[in-house]
Amino acid sequence: MEGEAMDIGEGPSRRAVMGLLGGVPLAASGVLAAAGTARARPAGRRTGAAERELAARIDGITGRPEFAGARWGMACYAPDTGAFHHALRPDELFTAGSAFKVFVAGTAFERLGAEHRFRTRVYGTGPVVRGVLRGDLVLVAGGDLLLSGRTRPDGTLELPERDPSYPGGAPLSDPLREIRDLAAQVAAAGVRRVDGRVRVDVSLFREVEASAAIDDQRITVSPIMVNEHVVHAVVTPGSVVGAPAVVRAFPENGHVRFDVRVTTAAASGPVARLGFCEATTGGDGTVTVPVTGEVPVGGPVRYQPYFVREPARYAATLLAEALTAAGVPATPGGAAGSGYRRHGRRLAEHVSPPLAESSKVMLKVSSNVHTVTFPRLVGAVAGHDPVTPEATYERYRDALFHEAGVHPDRADQAEGLFTADTFVRFLALLRHRPYFPAYHRALPIMGRDGTIAGNQPDSPAAGHVFAKTGTAVRLLPSGEAEANKSLAGYVHLPDGRWVTFAQFMAGPTTRDAVLDLTDRTQEAMAEIATAIHQTLGGR
Repeated sequence: MEGEAMDIGEGPSRRAVMGLLGGVPLAASGVLAAAGTARARPAGRRTGAAERELAARIDGITGRPEFAGARWGMACYAPDTGAFHHALRPDELFTAGSAFKVFVAGTAFERLGAEHRFRTRVYGTGPVVRGVLRGDLVLVAGGDLLLSGRTRPDGTLELPERDPSYPGGAPLSDPLREIRDLAAQVAAAGVRRVDGRVRVDVSLFREVEASAAIDDQRITVSPIMVNEHVVHAVVTPGSVVGAPAVVRAFPENGHVRFDVRVTTAAASGPVARLGFCEATTGGDGTVTVPVTGEVPVGGPVRYQPYFVREPARYAATLLAEALTAAGVPATPGGAAGSGYRRHGRRLAEHVSPPLAESSKVMLKVSSNVHTVTFPRLVGAVAGHDPVTPEATYERYRDALFHEAGVHPDRADQAEGLFTADTFVRFLALLRHRPYFPAYHRALPIMGRDGTIAGNQPDSPAAGHVFAKTGTAVRLLPSGEAEANKSLAGYVHLPDGRWVTFAQFMAGPTTRDAVLDLTDRTQEAMAEIATAIHQTLGGR
């Protein structure tokens, strides 16, 4: 069946439907098999009283009327013994959605280490004479994805329930904090004026264009990322119907300007969604972006993220503006070469939080922008491969698959299709790695934080289930829809043991009911995780 494949933003209150992430396996397959309860019996499956009780509780959950016609697949696996506590179609392919991000993060932890920090440095290409830098000022992109004001004074991250990179997500309060700090360091080093240009070295890996599954916008995947590559259009309705809306850019900057074409509509009735038309670039590099759509009169302020197409020029502009504000007049330029690093003088440095913390943006709040960047970052940093870093990352990931004893097909991966067996064995392998404590804490924690904060908050398993969600939907011209939901991760049992699990649901629904079904499915999957916690580890 033909239709429109889409990925849905996750979380207890995330209601907007996003686009499909291309180039990274978030695709919805649209392949639905007939419903049934047949179970595969993998080698080493336990069939004791606890397993029988678990199976009965799972059947009671998946057999509810709202899941009529749905196909479920799942596995619950003991890493210490290699035994399956439960298995339902463990070798059948399902659409994983964002759950596949556990593979991206696991590969990053394996190759970089939980304590790895990314360094952003600023160099001068010439001497400083009486306060004047006789040359360019070059910011060297080191792959830090947190140049966004997310980091709190205690080193933890600000992770709002709706990430700022998604439509409707409010901007972070101070997204240019790190850029201002770099500018202050340059001033403290004695620079009072920059004779040349402010440039950005993005030679860590070759920039590419990719989809981030956000309103059909494409992003430039780059080793420099300031504020998620975003300039927010902050849209305030006009005072009367028909009046133009007020649109301002946040953060204010000299690189992106918005051409306002948004009008104020009636408070009731449909409104045209907010969006952006094709941007134009002036001779000075300034980008003008038309903002279109409608907002209801008397309604709240709306936030729409625009992803800059030239991250290096955006970063150079922001740094030049921060320098000027700090009393160091500077002019932005574009990208820079890398030869100066052998001879230039370092003037400033920013060090990121460790990977154990920085990976939480991808895992806990499911940032697609971070997800499309991390594979190239791993290949470039760990593999010293600036040209084909994603291929190097894939070799690293496949090595982990091989060690775990699974061999997912590359074509299936490209379509976002995986088996429950692949997930539980991969996660079991990481259970025995030294970075496991940091890795599992970076995942959403049921009833506590991330995309499963609102699920089972009062159950005995709350705080003991660490798992990544996934959601993908195919909308059909007939008005029907196919929903795919997933949850994969770890359960820490009351007796101290760990089990890995993966759950999938693929089911028919309608466009109007799809969000309700995916919400109900996520809660049902959380109930199953609670059942695992109670039956396998005692009450």
